[in-house]
Amino acid sequence: MAFRCLLLLLLLVSPALLMAADAHRVTSPAVPESVFAVDASLAPLPVLRFPIGDTTDAERHLFVDVADGVVQRLVVLQFETVQAGSDFRFVFPAVPPRRFGPHVYRSGAYAYDDVAAAARAPGLEADRTRAALVAAGLQPPRYWHVARLARVADAAGLHEAIVFYLENADARYPAGLVDVDEDGDGLLDAAETARLWAALEGVLSVLPGTAAAADAQPLD
Repeated sequence: MAFRCLLLLLLLVSPALLMAADAHRVTSPAVPESVFAVDASLAPLPVLRFPIGDTTDAERHLFVDVADGVVQRLVVLQFETVQAGSDFRFVFPAVPPRRFGPHVYRSGAYAYDDVAAAARAPGLEADRTRAALVAAGLQPPRYWHVARLARVADAAGLHEAIVFYLENADARYPAGLVDVDEDGDGLLDAAETARLWAALEGVLSVLPGTAAAADAQPLD
C-alpha cells in the first residue's frame, strides 16, 4: 500500500519537476498560461534580466545553434512587465496578425543590422544580447534574417510577450543591407518570409502553462 502511494505521488509530481528542470521549457509570470518549448538543437544561455528605461523590466531567454563558434540560429523569448508606479501600458493591435499557439500576435519578418542596433541603444536588447553571446565565447553575426511576434499579454496592458527567430545572414550582405525600409531594416521576399515562419514553428511550440491548466480543472 505504501509503495502504491509513493508511486502515485511520483506520477503526480514528476511532470512538474521535469518541466522545472528542463531548460528548453520557458515559463514567465508575465505569461503564466503558456510554456514555450524550444527544440533541443538550440542550447540555452543564462537568462538576461534588465530594466528598459523607467517603464518596464525585461527577461530575455536566449537559445543558440552554433557552428565553429559562430552563431547560426538564435531563438529569443522576451517578456516585459511594467514597473511598479509607472503609468506606461502596452497598447498595440495584433496587425499584421499571425496565430502562434493559442494566441494572435503582431508579426513581421525582415533583415536586421544587429551591430548598428546595438550601437544606437547601449545597454538595451541588441547590445546586451551581443555582449552575452560574446561572453559565452561565441561570435554573433552582424546581419540577421528575423521573424518576430509580439502581443500584449494581458487586458490591463501590463505585460508583453515577444518571440524572435533569427538566422545568420552575413553571407547574404557583403556590402550591407539592401532594400531598406524607413526603420532601417531590409525587406525580405515572400519565399524567404514563409521559410522563416516555417523554421520558427519547427523549433518552438507553445504548451499550456499553470494558469491554463488551472482554468481547465472542472469545478466541484
